[in-house]
Amino acid sequence: MDAFVERSAELTGFSVEELRSTGLVERYRALAGGASEAELIHLWYTGEWRGAVVSARAYAEGLAWKAAGVAAPGTRGPGFGSWDRGPRRGLR
Repeated sequence: MDAFVERSAELTGFSVEELRSTGLVERYRALAGGASEAELIHLWYTGEWRGAVVSARAYAEGLAWKAAGVAAPGTRGPGFGSWDRGPRRGLR
C-alpha cells in the first residue's frame, strides 16, 4: 500500500497525507492495479475509472477540485456571505 500511495503522490503532486485524507487509497489501489500512469492520475484527479464515477466520495474528493481550491459542485455550499469575498489567490 505504501508504494502505491507514494507513487501516486509523485504522479499527482499531492502529498501522501493529502491522498490518504481522501479515504480512497485502498479503493483506488484495488482498481488501478496494472493501470498506466495516465489512468492512475486521471483516477485521482477526477474520481472516474474508465468512464464511470467510482463513487460520490470519489467525485467529491477529486484532486481537480482541491487543485482549484473549490468544492466539487453539489457537495457543499460556499457559506453565508461568500458573494462578498473575492476569488482566492495563490492556488496550487
